[in-house]
Amino acid sequence: MPPSTLDNSAVDYSVYLVTGRELLPPGVDYYASLELCLSQHNVSVVQIREKDAETNEFLDIARRSLEICDRYGVPMLINDNLSVCLSLPERVGLHIGQEDIPVAEARRILGDKRLLGISVKTVEQARVAREEGKADYAGVGPCYGTLSKAGITEDKVIGCSGAQRIVAELNRDGARVPCVLIGGLNQKTAARTLFGATSATNAPDGIAVISAIVSRTDSDKAAQELADIVRTYKAGLAASATPTSTHGIASAFALPSPSPHDASHYKTAAANLLAFHRQAAHGPPLIQAITSHVSSTMSANLALAFSASPIMSHEAAEAADLSLALGALVLNIGTISPAARDGMHAAGTAANRNRKPVVLDPVGGGATQFRRDVVRALLDRTQVTLLKGNAAELASIAGRADEVSSRGVDSGSGQLSDPVGMVRALAQKERCLVLLSGKTDYLTDGTTVLTSENGHPLLGAITGSGCALGVTVAAGLAAACNLVRSQGSAAESLGNTLVAHGHVDLLVGALTGLLAMTIASEKAARRDDVKGPGTFIPALQDELAAVSAEDILQFAKINVVSS
Repeated sequence: MPPSTLDNSAVDYSVYLVTGRELLPPGVDYYASLELCLSQHNVSVVQIREKDAETNEFLDIARRSLEICDRYGVPMLINDNLSVCLSLPERVGLHIGQEDIPVAEARRILGDKRLLGISVKTVEQARVAREEGKADYAGVGPCYGTLSKAGITEDKVIGCSGAQRIVAELNRDGARVPCVLIGGLNQKTAARTLFGATSATNAPDGIAVISAIVSRTDSDKAAQELADIVRTYKAGLAASATPTSTHGIASAFALPSPSPHDASHYKTAAANLLAFHRQAAHGPPLIQAITSHVSSTMSANLALAFSASPIMSHEAAEAADLSLALGALVLNIGTISPAARDGMHAAGTAANRNRKPVVLDPVGGGATQFRRDVVRALLDRTQVTLLKGNAAELASIAGRADEVSSRGVDSGSGQLSDPVGMVRALAQKERCLVLLSGKTDYLTDGTTVLTSENGHPLLGAITGSGCALGVTVAAGLAAACNLVRSQGSAAESLGNTLVAHGHVDLLVGALTGLLAMTIASEKAARRDDVKGPGTFIPALQDELAAVSAEDILQFAKINVVSS
């Protein structure tokens, strides 16, 4: 016999299934699908959602569903129907939205024994839920668009960063509300979203899914895949001293970072990766760059010189198809327009879905409110792999704009008081690599900070060199992924999340793209035929095409600042 009530404090929210009969494959019985997905004990909570059923039909479905849930010891809740919930044993809980009955009133009617959940879409709603203390858990979302709610438009999607802020708010002042992420979570988006929503103070307890299980004929396998992803995520957190350690951040990219090393290690690793990248056998990685039309030609030419294949497509309609073939994606807001912005959102979502590295270059990101809003929306809706910018651009995102002013797309007056601390904190906050470009370049994964003194002042005398650097860094990230894939047994698929066991990681990939560009600039500037900016541009393209592993070993001027 199942217990009459539930221990609400002991509920495991890892894989939270919300039912949706309308999403079942043709010919699949709802009850058979539910039992199948519970059969291997990979679903930990079930919510019965029946938006169109009459009360009596809903109650009948709920009773039959409860029999199945009880067989496997899985807690069950009712979505947004208080009368159906009250008609069932006290071990059955209720989930409500912000537009439904107030949570305090729901708790008064339900009593203290039933499990009660609340949907939260904003930091303010999370604060209220935490301070009231009436809900046992919160559903945080929508993280992405979803098949179950056609009315969710782009402006209502909170993305990874939005989820991170809400999750952080649910654990403050000694009070914590457990939470699950919801909205577009599936086998391709779950890992990135879990890690992207993790903050220094709190982490999601699980994921809520509908179509990722319900729409599959093999619902047991679908549940297994999701459970594996959540278990891997939680193991990563458990292995870390804090949620923001290197392990956690790297896992957001699905490529774990190795232990920190000295500068010679990174120099050698970058040289080896460049040698691999230059090989013709695996073909040049396709780099999609949604970038400034001012620098588009230069970026494309330098991508070709760096053994990558550029495609400068801004079109949202082809983003999903393109993403399947991409090595990496570059989002550059230099000449941002509504159409380009829509293309960036579509391309970023597709890249996350297909586990492709994403480089965000927030050109002039702190110069105007419009640009700040564009950057924030991109970070909210896309799990960025690397955030690249100058001091003013990154200071704006980090909340330190008072230290460095923007002058159009360039840094203006002022300088960062602690660039190492800023890039590390920003990497931890945004769950990504950060590259601060300038006279000294700073590259970090949130723990290890590398500096590079390579580069020539002529890079600052031509238009588009910074945009082109974003493309070469993206190609380096793609090369790191290609190397892992080429190792065969050194990489395995776990719930559609690539887990690498090799010693080359994305930090090295980014470093390779950075060093190739900056060393090439030094070699170009030394040429006798270079008289100034005009002759420097073709020389830079030539030298980037020729830069080699030996050049990195000989000329790289890097240092490990912090480990």
